[in-house]
This record gives sequence, structure tokens and C-alpha cells, in this order.
Amino acid sequence: MTLQGVMPIFYRGAAIGTYWHCHDARKTGFTSQSPGMQTNTNRLTNHIARGTVASPFISLTRSYGVAWSYAVFLSRTQPKRSRPAYVYEIEFDDPPPLGLLLLDPIKEVANALPPPLSQTSYHHDGVQTFLLGVVDPDSMKQFLTTPIVQPPPRGGTQRPANLSIELETLVRALRDAEILAVGTIPASCVRNRYAEY
Repeated sequence: MTLQGVMPIFYRGAAIGTYWHCHDARKTGFTSQSPGMQTNTNRLTNHIARGTVASPFISLTRSYGVAWSYAVFLSRTQPKRSRPAYVYEIEFDDPPPLGLLLLDPIKEVANALPPPLSQTSYHHDGVQTFLLGVVDPDSMKQFLTTPIVQPPPRGGTQRPANLSIELETLVRALRDAEILAVGTIPASCVRNRYAEY
């Protein structure tokens, strides 16, 4: 049980034309596209950083604004009153329903990262604004392609900063306030479906 019996609320956006827009999760619950697939860090990073939908994960967010953005801005047509996008509200008891596992992707990825003295690192080697491009690659792409600053005499080949899939996953999971569900989210946990346009 959480503080004073208040349970956290999660959200999931359903853009027009997507599966969960056409199928009402208040009646069916949520399932992933590949519910029998084993979970591992590689599948998790590909789900978040590459948008791989053939995974055992169901993406949820703690932010209504993030779910709203996914629902409205990723819709195939402009949402309107007669054909809105949807934001689902989901609430779990503590513990969650049998067979359902909730994962914090930040913790999952952090536990799999190499130690600081490893030759390979998830860290980037760009300037501080590099992360702005990771957060918003559509409108801030220039920060992803800015050449790294090299130590003197700066004679190396110019190249953009390194972006590991682990760093991309961490940044996107933080940006989207993302929590992953593994298993089936029963319809009884889907409390509301809000029409947005």
C-alpha cells in the first residue's frame, strides 16, 4: 500500500489509427504485441530507444501531458470532437495484479551499465547541449550533429558525439516519465479514457 492508500496513476496515449484507439482497453485491458517474449535489457532498450513494438513491454507514463502529446501529435489525422484521440488512465493496486510486472527502465538499464573504468561507456563525448538533441531529435537535430570538441591540437576527423543506445534509453525514459508493464493489464485497472482533440 502506498502513502495513505493513494495509488499512483499511469497514463497511455492512443493516437488516431492505432490499435488502442480502435480497441477500447476499458473492455479488453492492455497486452503487448509479443506477450510471450522473454524480457531482457536489450529488448528494453530497443523498445524505448528504437520504438520496437514487437516486444513484451507495454509503455506507460506517470505524466498526463506526455500521454496527451503521444495521442494528439502522433495521430494520423487531426483529432477533433467527432473523432478524438484518447488518453487512458490506469491504476494498480499494490501489489499489482498477478502475473503483471512493472519495471522502471532507468533502474533496469542502470543496473546493466559497465563500470567507470570500462573501455566502453554509455556516456556521450559531446558538448552539454548534445542531450537537447536526444530529448527532441525532430526540432533540435542540430545538437546531435554538432562536431565534438577535441583536445589540442584538434587535428582529428570531425565527427558528432557518440550516442549509445543505453544513453538514448535513459534520456527518453526520463523525458517520457516512462514505466514498462510486462504481462496483461486487466480491464479493471483501466479507470478512464479521456477524449482529446
